[in-house]
Amino acid sequence: MLGKNLVASVFTQVPVFILGVISGVYSTRILGDDAKGAFSLFQANAHLFVLVFSLGIRTGIVYFISSKKISEGLVSGMSIFIFIISSLVLILLLLLSHILNLTSFILPEGYNSLFYLMTLFLMYLLSFINSIMASFFQAHSSFKVINTLSLVNSVMNVVIFTVLFFTIESQSLDAITRFNYIIYATLLALFLNTLLWLLIYKKTIYTKPDFKFNTNDQLKKFISYNTSIYIGMFINFFNYRLDLWIVNHFLSDKDLSYYSLAANINQIILYIAVTIGSVMLPNLSSRSEEERLSAFVRVSRICFVFFSGLCLVAYLVCGFVIPFMYGSAFESTIIPFRILLPGILFSSITQLFSIFIVSINKNKFNILACAAGLVITVILDVILIPAYGINGAAIATTFSYFAIFVITYILILNETNRYTFNFFFPLVTDVKILLNLMVTKRNINNTN
Repeated sequence: MLGKNLVASVFTQVPVFILGVISGVYSTRILGDDAKGAFSLFQANAHLFVLVFSLGIRTGIVYFISSKKISEGLVSGMSIFIFIISSLVLILLLLLSHILNLTSFILPEGYNSLFYLMTLFLMYLLSFINSIMASFFQAHSSFKVINTLSLVNSVMNVVIFTVLFFTIESQSLDAITRFNYIIYATLLALFLNTLLWLLIYKKTIYTKPDFKFNTNDQLKKFISYNTSIYIGMFINFFNYRLDLWIVNHFLSDKDLSYYSLAANINQIILYIAVTIGSVMLPNLSSRSEEERLSAFVRVSRICFVFFSGLCLVAYLVCGFVIPFMYGSAFESTIIPFRILLPGILFSSITQLFSIFIVSINKNKFNILACAAGLVITVILDVILIPAYGINGAAIATTFSYFAIFVITYILILNETNRYTFNFFFPLVTDVKILLNLMVTKRNINNTN
C-alpha cells in the first residue's frame, strides 16, 4: 500500500509541479522585480503564523488517528479548540502591534498598514483550515483525495493568475497596486480551496467533534506529542526562510526579489519530498519496527536517485528557462538558484529522514539537527550576504542544508544500529518493486 500511494502521489505531483511553475510565472510577471520580494516576505510571515499558532497539531492529527491512540472525535474537538484559541491570540497580537506601531518588524516597508495586517490574518486563517483538513485525509491514507485536490487547486491557481495577468497586462500600474492584485488573487484561491476541503471532508470522513476531552490527560497528551515536533518545525522553518529577512535587511528590494524567486523555485522541488513524506508517515507509524525500516530504506534509495536527476535537469536548463519564463529582469536569479540546488537535493532526502524519525517517536533528533542548521544559517548569512550578496545567501543555505542532512543521517545510523549505510543507491530488488508498482498503476488506469 505504501508503494502504491507513493507512486500515485509522485505521478500526481508532475502536473502539480508544472501547473505550480505556470502560476508562479504569471504571478511573478505581475509583481515584477520591485514587488516580488515584498510578496515573498508577506507569504513567509503567513507561513510563520500558521507554524507558530498551529502548535504542530497537523502531525499530531495524523499520528493519533492513524495509530488509534485517541478517538477521532476527540482529536477533531481538540484541533478545533486549538484553532479557535490560537486565532484569537494572533488577531489580538496583530491589533496590538498596529496600535504600538510595531508592524514594520513583521511586514515589508510600505505594506504594513492595518489593511495588510488583516489580509495577513486571512491568509493565516484559510491556510490553517486547509492544513487541518489535509491532515485528517492523510491520517486515513486518503491520498487519492489529497492528490486530486492538490491538482484541482493547482488548476485554479493557474486560471486565476493567468486571467489576472492578461487582464492587467496592458495597464501601467505601480508596485503596490500590482501587489494588491496578487493578494486578492491569492486569497480567492485559498478560499476556493478551503471550500473544497470542507465539502469533501463533510461527505467522506466527517466525524462529529467531541469537545469533552480531559485537559489533564488527552489534551496534555496531544499537545505534548506535538511539542517536540513543533519545536523542530519552528526551527526548520527559519532554516528555510530566515535568509529572506536577512537579505531584506542587508540588500535592496530587487535583490530580495531575485533571491526569493530562486528560493521559491527550489521550494517546488522540495514540495515533492514533503508530499512523499506525508504519504510515508501514516504508513510507517502503523508498521512493525522491521517492516518500517525496510520500507523506509527502499523509499530513501529510490528518492535519492529521483531527486538527483530532477536537480541535475534543473541545473542544466535554468539558464534558459528562468529568463524565458520570468523575463530578462530575473536573470540575476540564475546563479543563486544553481548554488541552492545541491542544498535542495540533500534537504529533500532530509525530509524523508525526518519522517522516519517522527514515526519512531524520536523527534528530539530532528530538533537537534535543525538547531545546528539554524546556527550555521545565521552565522554564514551574516558573514556572506554583506560580502557576496544573494550568492552568499545561497551558499549559506546550501551549507546549512547539507549539515542538517549529515547530522540526521548519522543519528539514523545510530538509531537503526547501522542496519545499512546505503540509503542512497537503489538495489536491483528496489528497482524491480518500483517497476512492478508502475506497471500495476498503468494497468489500473487502463482498466478505469
